[in-house]
Amino acid sequence: MIASGPAALSSRQRITVVVVDDHELVRELLTTALNQVSDITVVAQAVDAETAIDLCRLHRPSVVLLDAFLPGQQGPEAIAAIRQGSPLSRVLLFSGTTSPVSIRRAFAAGGRGFFAKSAPLHELIEGVRTVHAGQFYSGSGTRRLVQRILQDLTGGNTRPLLSSRERDVLAGIARGQGSKAIAAQLGLSVFTIENHRRRMMERTGVDSIAGLTLLALELGLAPSPHIRASDGEIVPTLIAAAS
Repeated sequence: MIASGPAALSSRQRITVVVVDDHELVRELLTTALNQVSDITVVAQAVDAETAIDLCRLHRPSVVLLDAFLPGQQGPEAIAAIRQGSPLSRVLLFSGTTSPVSIRRAFAAGGRGFFAKSAPLHELIEGVRTVHAGQFYSGSGTRRLVQRILQDLTGGNTRPLLSSRERDVLAGIARGQGSKAIAAQLGLSVFTIENHRRRMMERTGVDSIAGLTLLALELGLAPSPHIRASDGEIVPTLIAAAS
């Protein structure tokens, strides 16, 4: 058993949590792990964002542990609705995909923390306690990325993540085009296309063609192919082709 603090805490001292994930096994594992911690209690589980919104309005949990890639109402929209129904609840996101765009949008909507599904158990517990205390949290695998996003948001930077030309290049990448084909289509040199690709990777933290394809999907620059992976993330067919 994982424990800390007094052996017995009153319900008012405990951190109450609602766990939201569309996979029953994931929900049960998270719930079991958190309920073994002396100062944390899972009060409800939800399979989707719509159910989570209703449960948060009912239970008013301290922390909402929210899968960042749920079917239906996702990410920023879910966070906004949860906070509207339960203003004191703080949202801690987790995901099998560390997407810069999704993390940025989630924090902009009021998310308070993020960690990867591959993170060790102690990061889950640390994250719940940290956001409950009113602080931002990032798991070790996403710390630098989250810090950069928070600095960007708190610094008042309202510039688009990508320029119009970069979005054009990204759309071409998502269609499976090479630099030469994109250059011919946009009337630019191959050197310019490669520079746009490099700058996009530096700015977003994406380090592969597959990652850029997922980025294009999230920005609405590529159609969704509707393939689901075993961890519940939406995986474009283009990613499989680019990997």
